[in-house]
Amino acid sequence: EMVTKLAIIWMHGLGDSGASWKSLQADMGDIGVPIKWQFPDAPVAAVACNDGYKMPSWFNIEEIPLTPGAKDYPADIEVSVKRIHGIIADLEKEGYISREIVLGGFSQGGAMALQAALRYPQRLGGAVCCSGWLMMQDSLASWSRTENKDIPIFWGHGERDQVVEYALQQVGTLALQAHGVGSVTDKSYRGMQHSTSETETADMRTFIKSLIL
Repeated sequence: EMVTKLAIIWMHGLGDSGASWKSLQADMGDIGVPIKWQFPDAPVAAVACNDGYKMPSWFNIEEIPLTPGAKDYPADIEVSVKRIHGIIADLEKEGYISREIVLGGFSQGGAMALQAALRYPQRLGGAVCCSGWLMMQDSLASWSRTENKDIPIFWGHGERDQVVEYALQQVGTLALQAHGVGSVTDKSYRGMQHSTSETETADMRTFIKSLIL
């Protein structure tokens, strides 16, 4: 089926809000088809890495910096995945086919985008993970859906990230490759810390454009 429009659901990082990412709409500019953006807010919850302080969070995080082998919270992940899948279902009711829907996010939101995309029972358009990580990778084969086995994934990460360690990009992409999951475009950015950059946004734009061809 021809992709004539896109819907992008973008998930913010820990303690942030959807509104703070709205500038992405302008940064992405005109890619040839209309884009409907959605920036949901994570629920407010106690977070272990911040001494149980309550803040917007998609799932619990034990400690920061996040390093390979970080603890996962499967029950939290499942609740937030259900919520994102509900947003996808609403878009489908509005007339978007699943291939016109892209999930993306930054940091905790990037980790969420990978989970929600790979667990969705119909093939989505793509997933974008900026400075995120792949959770529950040891059980990837049991929770990822075959429908999204070949989903295009963009994964960007700063080489000087001290919040979500840069090593997590390689660990995650290798785990995906080992299971034959996703068609990954991975980009790393010299000197970039836990943030995004104009170069990364341009790379992301190229990736999103490639989804409509």
